[in-house]
Amino acid sequence: MWKKQLGYWFYGLVSHLFGVLPVQKGKVVGYLVHNDHFQGNMKYLFDAMQEKGEKKKFVVVSKQDLFQGSKWNKIKGAVYFYLVLNYHFSTAEEIYLNDNFLPLAYMRLHKKTKVVQLWHGIGAWKRFGLSTEEDETTRRAVKKGNQKITHLFVSGEQVVPFYKEAFGIAENRIYPTGLPVLDFYFSKEKLERAKAQVYEEYPNLKGKKIALYTPTFRKTEAENINLLSQLEGEQLEKQLGEEWVILLRLHPSLQGMGLSIPTSDRMWNVSNYPDVKELYAVADVLINDYSSTMVEFSLLRKPIVLFAYDLEAYDRGFYADYQTYAPGPIVRTLEDLAKAIVQEKIDEEKYQSFVKLHYSHEDGENAKRVLEIMERC
Repeated sequence: MWKKQLGYWFYGLVSHLFGVLPVQKGKVVGYLVHNDHFQGNMKYLFDAMQEKGEKKKFVVVSKQDLFQGSKWNKIKGAVYFYLVLNYHFSTAEEIYLNDNFLPLAYMRLHKKTKVVQLWHGIGAWKRFGLSTEEDETTRRAVKKGNQKITHLFVSGEQVVPFYKEAFGIAENRIYPTGLPVLDFYFSKEKLERAKAQVYEEYPNLKGKKIALYTPTFRKTEAENINLLSQLEGEQLEKQLGEEWVILLRLHPSLQGMGLSIPTSDRMWNVSNYPDVKELYAVADVLINDYSSTMVEFSLLRKPIVLFAYDLEAYDRGFYADYQTYAPGPIVRTLEDLAKAIVQEKIDEEKYQSFVKLHYSHEDGENAKRVLEIMERC
């Protein structure tokens, strides 16, 4: 932990040196702390800026790209991170992040610089951020850094108190405009193009019924091994029948653990597919547990099944009662999971309650509203 703290302190020191430099008009810096292959909120918002004809100079950097590959690449990435990216932050008119960035607590930024948080998760289902962080040193750094956030955009008015708690910032900096990436779900053209893209990559999916499984990451290795073991064997495939294919989309942290991932002719690992939204577009049913991916998927009004075999043991907690607001049937066994998938039923009242919990707008105008706020304040 002390090595990380030293790194944050050094980042802040360099930031203070660059802090004497003037802000460059129109400079926009996007740092993907949480990697989404530049397919999420930032891309949709930056595209909207360009479509509007705004004269901006964009610098977009992904944490994952900086620190992967050979040792030499990682060294180059570290130099870029501590010096070049730090310079860009110090001279930016607007900074966009999609996750907590702890060095922010130690940085010196110009008073004119706007720091915008476009959180990678949609809505507020499972608890996150300061709502769950137990390490006091990390809590202090997160809260101190978050005081530099000038704009935090969220999906709807009802989740504002949850984000206030998770980020530890004043409510007047939280804007329930909806998030730019959600505009995708209100464009028939983009949805059809997404489907075509998936079928081009996986032509054998054509004519199949598709169940997409997006489980959340568990805290311990044993729990994650147990998660994957739930799908081992042919029981689920036999019960679903030949027409169904299960697509596994695993959390990035789980992918990196080197665990054995069950696959077969009808259970495919698509975790490396770059854009999860395109997988949502082709899926007939979403299998979920506690992940916020169901919040985004719910805009498609397609069936969601909650495979919560470890509900009592899952200790992260939720902002709303899980059983009351779950948008689909909660199942504990593979047999019940298969039945729920095949039935493809939706409880309209519960589903709508879940959507209304997370969204104030369902109109495809989210990026527009965000830009209007950015222009006003």
